[in-house]
Amino acid sequence: MSRLLALFLALSAASCGDDRPEGPRSLPRDPDAPWVISAIDYHFHDAHPTDPLAPEREVVVSNQGRNVHNVTLADIGFSRNIQPGERISLGPAGELVPGPGRITLRCTYHLDRGMTGVIVVAG
Repeated sequence: MSRLLALFLALSAASCGDDRPEGPRSLPRDPDAPWVISAIDYHFHDAHPTDPLAPEREVVVSNQGRNVHNVTLADIGFSRNIQPGERISLGPAGELVPGPGRITLRCTYHLDRGMTGVIVVAG
């Protein structure tokens, strides 16, 4: 019986990895895959903050929720609405931030609910 319990615990621990959405980030540590930020209802998932991203890594926002959102990066004058089910590319991380640093993204429709995130660009 103890072997069965040990096997169950080992399998449970192995399956408790990333709970990130399916899609380009199914291999989240793959530096060649786009970094996908999911807008889910009133939250930017995977942007609190992002992992440090290589300057050439593409940043994508995917609306996985049921509400229309707005993706605003005020520091660079970018603002665009994103419909449920839509994905938009923000481009390479290094084009969002000159050199290593951070940039804040906001949903202007749901800012009162704290819908913000941070993209971090590695040096």
